[in-house]
Amino acid sequence: MKHSKTLAAALAATCALPLALCACGTTPEPSDGDNVVLGDGMKQYVLEAEYTPLAGKIGGAQSGSASGYDLILQSDADGVSNGYFVHNIHMTDCTLEFEFTAERAGTAALYVRLLSQWGDTTFTPQNFGIVLNDKEITYTGLLVQGSSDDAPKFADKIVTQKAEIVKGKNMLKLIVRENTLNSYTHSTGAPAIDCVKIVTDAGITWEPITENLDHVGKIEA
Repeated sequence: MKHSKTLAAALAATCALPLALCACGTTPEPSDGDNVVLGDGMKQYVLEAEYTPLAGKIGGAQSGSASGYDLILQSDADGVSNGYFVHNIHMTDCTLEFEFTAERAGTAALYVRLLSQWGDTTFTPQNFGIVLNDKEITYTGLLVQGSSDDAPKFADKIVTQKAEIVKGKNMLKLIVRENTLNSYTHSTGAPAIDCVKIVTDAGITWEPITENLDHVGKIEA
């Protein structure tokens, strides 16, 4: 009996490890939010969507067009990382690029912080591609809660626990694929993107384009 209790305790401790480390043989179902969990020696790195290259990028509003710095929206709502997010990227092939540098090769848990303007929506690799270093990440559908720009409710969604990071330069791309999610025009719809979160022990740096915020809300020729 003593041995059985010891074995049960050991198994329980193993499956209680954080998501970034635990491989208990099950895949978590999509939910309204996936809490970011740090394992021993792991660190969370937050890459803000509003600090990615946006100048000249063409997106689309619910029933019109949007581009460049107008894709950035300021918000003081609770849960908006850094007070800004990127929206209105409802255009096929519209892509956000997150370039970062790793001190060494390793694996990482990858989260994206999203909301949907189309009510509760499931994003999949078919309508929302996530590509790391030119390799497509095949992920379970991300069920994203519906909300609005005026009252945004973002949630962290786990994409994978085993993203492969290389030493040196890495490029993560979030790609809007052709779909009919836009309930207003039955054309391409995309999530609003707050940030990307990477949990790893590889050591990451990146160069945010902070001057993007200097252009927000301004009329420019």
